[in-house]
Amino acid sequence: MPLNIELRANYEAVLRDLEADRANVQQEIASLGARMRELQASIYTLSRKVNPDSDPTLSHPTPTLRSPGHNYANISVRWAILDLLHDSEGMTTSEIAEALRAGGVQTKAANFVNNVSAVLTTTMQKSHKEVEQASEGKWRLTETGVSAIEYIRTTDKFRRGCTARTAFIHKV
Repeated sequence: MPLNIELRANYEAVLRDLEADRANVQQEIASLGARMRELQASIYTLSRKVNPDSDPTLSHPTPTLRSPGHNYANISVRWAILDLLHDSEGMTTSEIAEALRAGGVQTKAANFVNNVSAVLTTTMQKSHKEVEQASEGKWRLTETGVSAIEYIRTTDKFRRGCTARTAFIHKV
């Protein structure tokens, strides 16, 4: 049953208002995210000066401004893994794959866990030296990986990719 013209106009006005509110909140989040990254970089640098032998990422984890349901649909699997591992104590390949799928990454791969494993071992561990496999098969970021994602998070491309609504099929 079609809506009457007056009711439709009211719904459209409310929809435009909600979309404007969403855009304002996204701008506020981006601004706060930039400030958070600045603070984290300062904390990281100062922590390294105070105690050069410790890993500041373990004693001062970066809080995340995104909701628990990360939206990774529009960024690379590598970036999504970096972001995911930065905010964790370490994850297995299966846990990473599951979190990526929950975060919106779509794939045509028959076995997505195998694809994630290939990205971790070939691209991230061997080529970029961004991850290492710790005890119990859990992956964690190296200092190079931490630096990489802390820079990547400052880019417009990353912020747009994590907040965009439309998904694409990521071929890994």
